[in-house]
Amino acid sequence: MMQAGSRSTIRSTVLTTLLPAALLYWISLAWSAAEGISSTKVLRDLAQACDAPLGQGFLSSVGYLLWMAAAAIALFAASTHLIRGSSVNRQFAFCGGGFSLWLCLDDMFLVHDRYLGQSFLYVTYSVFTVLLLVCFREPLKRFAGDSFLLSVVFLGSSVLIDAFQGIFPASYETVQLFEEGAKFLGIAAWLAFWCHYVNATSKLSSI
Repeated sequence: MMQAGSRSTIRSTVLTTLLPAALLYWISLAWSAAEGISSTKVLRDLAQACDAPLGQGFLSSVGYLLWMAAAAIALFAASTHLIRGSSVNRQFAFCGGGFSLWLCLDDMFLVHDRYLGQSFLYVTYSVFTVLLLVCFREPLKRFAGDSFLLSVVFLGSSVLIDAFQGIFPASYETVQLFEEGAKFLGIAAWLAFWCHYVNATSKLSSI
């Protein structure tokens, strides 16, 4: 029960959460129907639909969760003014959170593999990462910038291994172990960075 004097959250929940969720639900079903995909295939879990064993795609799925966690932490902290100090601190969290969300969606739906091409996406990601380093160098210097660089090193290593996998004197499976391992560690370090960043900036005095 609501305590006396507390405000109802029903209206904001309906407007900001339920309506967008219902719209996404409807668009997904309508779009799939237009493509000749039955609603059953859209609604069922992929592992269930493919009768896949429990471990298949496990690390990939955990990677999605880590990307999404980083995006949620950064965007929530920035949008609720939890991050204090200079406005640049919040701008960095908005940019980093949005970038994390896009990387999550790219990983989930294989945008770089199926639609835009790996070369285009990798160049775009590299440019955006450099822009983050240049435009937000002050927050990075003050708040856990070493963790940020660690994540960039791991993720960059994964991209390089993928780009030059043909020259390695090892089997495809072995190369994949190193490529995906570097990527997984990079995502984990990325999440750790945003946890450190939000924790540090939330303790600053407001300007």
